[in-house]
Amino acid sequence: MQFCIQYNLEGLDRILSLINGAYRGTTGAGRWTSEHHLVSGDRIDRESLISLIEHPDSELIVGYDDTIAVSCIAIKQHLSVVEFGTFAVAPDLQGMGFGSRLLSYAESHAQPYGNRYQVCVVSQNTDLIHFYERRGYVRTGEMLPYPVDQNVGKPKIADISLTVLEKNL
Repeated sequence: MQFCIQYNLEGLDRILSLINGAYRGTTGAGRWTSEHHLVSGDRIDRESLISLIEHPDSELIVGYDDTIAVSCIAIKQHLSVVEFGTFAVAPDLQGMGFGSRLLSYAESHAQPYGNRYQVCVVSQNTDLIHFYERRGYVRTGEMLPYPVDQNVGKPKIADISLTVLEKNL
């Protein structure tokens, strides 16, 4: 697998499909990260993806298998904290180590940006929380409301929230 920073808008439709399929899709042999049962609607729209790619304090790393985008993760710089988000692996490839390799690559790439890494995960997605915990992330105890105002889907359940996890360098 090759990783590269997405600097342009080429292949945007594939990346958009990858993210929405991973977060809200219902198919895929190794599927375990979907929020389909928790949130309806797309995880990201075209304008938000373009804004993410073009924002000066963020980078989108895309993982390619041959020439096909199969994974991605966003890095956002906030003073001494580096936040990872928009982390997606093609549903048919989940559970095969693509996500672990991408996260390791992103952590190495982001090391000069800050001394702490942070992720925010839907609290009801315990499998994903455990994924991060196995990689050294710990729950901070901080819970955030689901960001309904950020056009990232509409909750299907009451009291949905985000759990904040951090990893110190």
